Parts: sequence; structure tokens; C-alpha cells
Amino acid sequence: MPAAGQLAVLTNANGRLANRFRDTCPAYYDAENSAKVVNDYSTSFKNPYWGTWGCQVFFGGGHAGTNNNMVVVAEYGTNAITFKRVCDPTPWFGTGTDVNTQTLNSTGNANPGSSAPVKLNFTYYDSQTPDGKIRPGAPHSYASGDIIGPEHGGAAHGTFIQVIAAAVNAANDGGAVAAHKIDFADMTSAPSTRSWERVTPSTGTATFGDWPAPLYTAFVPPQGRIYITPNGPDVQGEVRWFDLAARTWVPGTGIGFSNGESDGFDSGIKFYVPSRGLLVFLYPLNAQLKVQWMDVTKAQPTLGGTAVLSQALKVGASAASTNWSAACWCPLNNRIIVAGVFAGSTMDTTAVYEISIPSVLGATWAVERAPLGPGQTLAPPDNQLDRGVTWKKFFYDEKVRSIVFFPLASPDGNDTVYVYRPREIG
Repeated sequence: MPAAGQLAVLTNANGRLANRFRDTCPAYYDAENSAKVVNDYSTSFKNPYWGTWGCQVFFGGGHAGTNNNMVVVAEYGTNAITFKRVCDPTPWFGTGTDVNTQTLNSTGNANPGSSAPVKLNFTYYDSQTPDGKIRPGAPHSYASGDIIGPEHGGAAHGTFIQVIAAAVNAANDGGAVAAHKIDFADMTSAPSTRSWERVTPSTGTATFGDWPAPLYTAFVPPQGRIYITPNGPDVQGEVRWFDLAARTWVPGTGIGFSNGESDGFDSGIKFYVPSRGLLVFLYPLNAQLKVQWMDVTKAQPTLGGTAVLSQALKVGASAASTNWSAACWCPLNNRIIVAGVFAGSTMDTTAVYEISIPSVLGATWAVERAPLGPGQTLAPPDNQLDRGVTWKKFFYDEKVRSIVFFPLASPDGNDTVYVYRPREIG
């Protein structure tokens, strides 16, 4: 890991990446298309409960990408990161290794009425294979998914749960208010034996609302709730959450975040700030960072307000690799870290920006530029791809005291991971 305030770049060439993401693809899927699990409006989810140092969990693909619904982790080792497939994808068109089978599994239409022997279930948007295993179809995961630790009822090495899904499987644009989880009870089970399960015996009711992408979720442990923000019109929607204990979707009475007005459908992030009992939502509006907050210590929370920043931050919508931005909460220095900030028409790749949350939320939120080390730059590594740098791929991992950022998986070359260790303030 780098020193505080510094950036490290991990690659296959320098030995800090033990393999490539696409190396995890099974023989009955097309390896080049498997990169879309990371790249096509999908994200990653930090799991600090996996092993000594934690990992990232990858699950996605979606209707513009791939049917590949495998689950992969990027396991943090002492000397390198290793990508590992931990749950096999659905063999929609069989387990043959010929090009035709591989391509059909990756991008073929597996909807009811198609020629696929395994069909996508339109109620739960999942599959059930002949061996009885349930697997949710590959969604555009955006920022929809959360890790539940054992102290909150999850498995020993974490439980990945997705309580709402959109744009599921290639050649399909559907989704459902349906919950699935995969338990990581151990780190050694073969990917062929590990399976998902439906969290509820039914889907959400029509009164909850629909599933328009993008979707954002955030787990608030003290309440046992996963808050859900779907896309919508340019106005606030209602507050919604999934109650883990009751296993039900709940429409609240408060006003939700207004992310529907954001610049792009691949932008924005929602996260929980435990020390303040807040949900915070950031997104670009007219190329300026907008920050909203909500007090979630209340049983019926509502939108608290929009932050007044001491400095306007020009950010991109992440719809293209040259126009990306991202943000996360850092408990190490109790600040929001924002990357991909523009200085005029040029991105400031030699610094991140820190936002402090004031004791009085209506006061000015101070912004400070934090330069990287000499010669260090932070920018996506692959300009051939025009989408995929979703904001939730940028998050702080407590165990390694750093932001581990894997923006894009290469379909035909090597991969690159950025590791930024925030400054320690106070």
C-alpha cells in the first residue's frame, strides 16, 4: 500500500495483479465479453470480511452487456490482488466450449420463448438450473448491492445481497423488485457448488414502485435497512428501503433524493456516514457536483437539504472514460473524497478533493485540494471503452486503509488497479 496521500498503480506487468479479470471466465462463456461484468454500467462492492485484507465483489453485465451472471472477487493478498470466480454463471445454452455456445451464453436471448434450454424467470429475473441452483440474471448493477457482515446477520466472510435489479441479461430490458443473496460462509468452496438464494418468497408489491435504472442502495446497519433510490423524473421521489428483518420492501413517507436530474445515467453515488447518521448522495448537475443529505437516525427520514460547498467542483457524468468522476466516504479522515474534478476543460489528474461535513449541516461544507505525490496521476487506464466507470467502483477499504479503484476490465489486454491512500487528518 502507498504512503498517506500517495497513489500506487497495480498491473500485471509489475506483479501486483496476479491475473486478469477475464481469466476468471468459465470455458462455456466468451472471455472477451466477460469483461462487461465490470464495464457495462456495472460496479463492484467492497467486502472487508473476506480473508485477511478483504476483497471486492463483482456482479453485473446487463441488457447492453452480457448474460454472464458469475460472481468474481478481487482478493487482496499480501503481495498482489487475485481475481477469483466464486460462483459459476448460468449455462443458458449449455456448457459446450465451442464458439457458438460461448457467444450464446454471453449475449444470446435467454428469455421465455427463446431457444435457450435455461430460461430467465420474468417474475424474479433469475434462473433455476437442472441441479436446482438459483442464480439471478446479470443486471446493470450500477450501485445496487450491499455486503452484510456477520455482526449484522451475514455469513462469516460476508453476504452479498441485491434487493432490486434492473436491465437484466443481454437482449432484455426488464427488472424486478426481487431480493437475492449469496453467502460467503467460506473462501474455499468451488464456484460450481456455491449458490444464490431468494431472500423472500415473493416480489415487492406494486405500491413500492418500479425498478428504473440506475439503482442505488446503501445499507444502514443500526436500522437494519437497505435504502433504495431508483432513477426517476427531475423531482424527488419517496424514501424507500428494504427491511432485512421483515424481508419486505417499505415505502416511507419522506422525500427522497433528486438524482433523476443528474447529467448522466451512469453517474452519482449514495453512501452511509456512520459517525453522523447520514445518507449522502452526490451527482453531477450541469457539470457541477451536487451534494444532498438525509438524517437516517429517524424512523421516517426525509431529504435534509443540499450542501453549500466552499468551492464549486466541476465533475463528469462517467458516461465516457475521458469524462469520469467518482466519490466516496473516507472514515480515516472523516471526509468525502472526490476524484475526476475538472479545472476548466482539463481534468485535474494530479489531485483528489476532500469535502468536510460541518457540525451544522446548513453551514458551508469546506472543500480542499489534496495533491498526489510527485509524478502521480489518477485517470482511467483504457480509453478505448466509452462507458463503465460507475462511481461505486471508487470506495475506501478499511482493512487496507486505501481506496482500491478498478475502473475497467480489459477485454483483450492487461488490467490496471489504482490504490490511493487518503491523507490522515488530525
